[in-house]
Amino acid sequence: MYRYIIRQGCRKSLHKSTKRYITTAGLKEGVLIHNYKVSRVTAVPELFLSAIELKHLGTNSNHLHIARDDNNYVFNVCLRTTPMDSTGVAHILEHIALCGSSKYPVRDPFFKMLDRSMATFMNAMTGSDYTMYPFATQNGKDFKNLMSIYLDAVFFPLLHESSFLQEGWRLGHSVTNDVTSPIIFKGVVFNEMKGVMTDQEYLFGSNMQRNILPDHTYGNFSGGDPSAIPQLTWQDLKDFHRTHYHPSNANFYTYGNLDIIDCLKQIDEQVMQKFTSMQPNTDVPSQVRWSTPRAAEISCSPDDMAANPEKQSSVAVSFLLSDVKDSYTNFVLSVLCSLLSDGPSSPFYKALIESGIGSDYAPSSGFHSHQKESVFSIGLQGICSDDQEKVKNIVYDTLDSVVKNGFPTERVEGVLHQVELHQKHQSSQFGLHLSFNLMPVWQHGSDPVKSLDFNSHIANLRKNLDADPNLFQKYCKKYFVDNNHKLILAMVPDPEYKDKQTKQESTLLNSKLDCLSQNDKSKIYKQGQELEELQNEVEDISCLPTLLVSDISRKQKETEIPDILNFDSSSKVVMHEQPTNGITYFSLLKTVNNIPDELRPLLPLFCSVLTQMGTKDTDYQRFADLEQLYTGGLDASIKVSPSPTNHLSMESKVAFGSYCLDKNIDHMFALWSELLSKPNFEDRDRLQILIRQRAQELANSVSFSGHRYAMLNASSNLSPAATQDEMFGGLQQVRLMRSVAEEQNIDKVFTQLQEVSKYVLTTNVNTDEKVRCSIHSTGNMRQNVESQLSNFLCQISQTNSKIGEASTHTLDILHPVISPNFIPTPAKQLLQEMPFPVNFSSMCLPTPAVYTHRDSATLRILSRILSTKYLLREVREKGGAYGAGARHCNDGVFQFYSYRDPRSIQTIESFCNSIEWACEGGFSREDIDEAILAIFQQVDAPVSPCNIGNAYFINGISDEMRQKYREQLLDVNRQAIIDAAQKYLTFDNKSSVILGPKNEEIEHENQKTAMV
Repeated sequence: MYRYIIRQGCRKSLHKSTKRYITTAGLKEGVLIHNYKVSRVTAVPELFLSAIELKHLGTNSNHLHIARDDNNYVFNVCLRTTPMDSTGVAHILEHIALCGSSKYPVRDPFFKMLDRSMATFMNAMTGSDYTMYPFATQNGKDFKNLMSIYLDAVFFPLLHESSFLQEGWRLGHSVTNDVTSPIIFKGVVFNEMKGVMTDQEYLFGSNMQRNILPDHTYGNFSGGDPSAIPQLTWQDLKDFHRTHYHPSNANFYTYGNLDIIDCLKQIDEQVMQKFTSMQPNTDVPSQVRWSTPRAAEISCSPDDMAANPEKQSSVAVSFLLSDVKDSYTNFVLSVLCSLLSDGPSSPFYKALIESGIGSDYAPSSGFHSHQKESVFSIGLQGICSDDQEKVKNIVYDTLDSVVKNGFPTERVEGVLHQVELHQKHQSSQFGLHLSFNLMPVWQHGSDPVKSLDFNSHIANLRKNLDADPNLFQKYCKKYFVDNNHKLILAMVPDPEYKDKQTKQESTLLNSKLDCLSQNDKSKIYKQGQELEELQNEVEDISCLPTLLVSDISRKQKETEIPDILNFDSSSKVVMHEQPTNGITYFSLLKTVNNIPDELRPLLPLFCSVLTQMGTKDTDYQRFADLEQLYTGGLDASIKVSPSPTNHLSMESKVAFGSYCLDKNIDHMFALWSELLSKPNFEDRDRLQILIRQRAQELANSVSFSGHRYAMLNASSNLSPAATQDEMFGGLQQVRLMRSVAEEQNIDKVFTQLQEVSKYVLTTNVNTDEKVRCSIHSTGNMRQNVESQLSNFLCQISQTNSKIGEASTHTLDILHPVISPNFIPTPAKQLLQEMPFPVNFSSMCLPTPAVYTHRDSATLRILSRILSTKYLLREVREKGGAYGAGARHCNDGVFQFYSYRDPRSIQTIESFCNSIEWACEGGFSREDIDEAILAIFQQVDAPVSPCNIGNAYFINGISDEMRQKYREQLLDVNRQAIIDAAQKYLTFDNKSSVILGPKNEEIEHENQKTAMV
């Protein structure tokens, strides 16, 4: 919605303290500290923070510190990186900068620090014109350690050629130690981008940007085009680092209740004093505006997962808008774009989605402001190629109508209400998300503090609307109707797309091979062997800082015990008093264990459409407007909770959730009461639209989340909970929705959804289909919340009972169903003809070790050891996959996976080899300690006030269980891990799946090895 507007709200409420958020360490404008000069200090009371802006005198580097009462500290350094070609130099450099530095000369300190830290976030990312290196942690010592690693990696990387060959691209034999095997392209980024470039959403969005901003850096693929990546040389990479990775070309960001003076001292001593000021030649000029609109067409691969093979084209009209430095104009434009396209009563939804021409908005539709100038794009996907002109005309006609008629006042108020609500909304990673919003625009000269001040923007907008009620119409005319800098981009499937891509790569490869002498080929073979030897080396990583297991508290932070209130015999209410900053959060869970098997697969569709169909009293457009005006939206979803005590037991439930400003509690419960007591499934045209949208969304998700689909599929017959997960969210669901969307007559699904409604929305005290509610709100709202909730529960249960007194903190909140006759049935599948050129592989094994099982903690530690000490090396570094790992799930299934992987059968073999390695005890005590640290990053991750206690409420995991599990994690030893690997990870029970393109070599290997 508002990519420009800060979505996340404050972490602390002021109901206990009014000034704790202002911790400026005594810094005032003009103060000099460690070669930094404070240029401005600004209080932003609506976000409970103070912004301290500093400039380093020696390098002219900018630093923004956000002082706030939050112990989840954040660091981020962002460099303006402006590649002028599509070789992926900025993206590859981001990878290689993290592969060893002057102070930390080990092969991959970034990945190794993942296991030596308590970071709540660690990553690096490349955008179209920036590269940023952020991390977050709740530990002060850890913050200093990680900042030292990151500063050295960014400004003093080793940039070894071996790192370039591993992470970027190289020529190498398909089998490293077989000189007779063919020479192919290898490299992590090369393979990653082969997968990315087949993601239709990425393909469309990146080409939209390239074509509407063609004159400078945006005219290239910043991530890298596989056809251009092999043009990049090691020297090019080093030159790019020299010209772009300089403090003068960087903005620094810190956040939280940390010692900013000490932080500045560390940055100055470690980095700044080693550089002088320079004039970076990285400014992005404004795009020269066009005098006439332009058009472009690209091709893509047909999607075998899509519902209608005849309707796979996309078309959108995109408009170049305003410079991001003008924060108020961009704020108004973001509101205007939301008015135009968000929700079923918006003009574009009515004109485009409800036209029946396509399945959903085109990829990248919406407002974009994370580049030099903002862009708005709107169109349709899932259309016939002949309908492109029709879509374009609808866009133009709709804009003309808006200029003529404007928007209803209530719609404007609804959008502005969402701004206020998102400002207050809680987030456990507020500081991190804040940096993601600020950094991309700050580097182009936008005032970062003004970007935070949307209260004044709202006030100015309201003032200007009062003075000129036609304000939005004038903006619409100026920036859309009269704007000649607009692009009509079409994407059309080409049946030969995959073959053309393969041929293009083959031609490029042959052009490289034709230039090679026999001596060159010998060097390639030797180079591959040397790289593998380097990857196999056991390194001395003692130079890397680390936390210790002893730094982890043995006692967990206890959840504040909620009140559990009884409401007749069918309902429980869990009340949490939390600092929610003027917002009340509501959740309702309804168990659906007993729904008939033939209806069960339709539960996700039911949840998807329920809140978008309106009610028998209120049509869906009006209902959506009321949601926007009074709540953050009503949501329904299907959840599966494995029992924490029994691997043959699980609970299925529908989860309803919403939140609202405290003043709107009555409106929120009134909306829920009407929706749940008077659902509407009568509008078949509306239902058909929603079915097409859902089918399209699921089809689009496969190429991006293939590893998840592979794991779900491989796990599907290994536990009762995993079977449900695949049914509700795996390939089974994708195929179901494709078949439903293909049907012209939806009478059958219409009838089935009405039947599902009876099971989900009826509360019967004589069944075990229980209801439980959770409320997170401030204490002063309790009486009002209880009153409203009691009335609501009376209405949906059709009783006159009231909420009873608080009961004890019992464990019968979960109502699982036991499947005593369930027998795991491992399967081996090769799912080809997928719309991508790389593979997603998974191998899964069943175990009885659910959350409270004595071996559950041991298997979780084992999964981390396998991920970082074996699979990272074998599948990512050697095999070239973008990612790989293992995990142990609470349903008892042990999962292996690879992501965007050029290999298939060989990766399954690596999974098997990793098990043998673990059974033989190939790991050290230090490996175990590092795995424990890594696991506790998740165990002790920050939790927002609105999610406190959800482990118990949703999954039945009590504080007592969590404490015991914590102790088991800390007590895991080497022999216990070996015993668990030998006991549970047996090859006889493995279930494996490979999602990928059709490949005769794989099929032949499959038949030969029977691996899948």
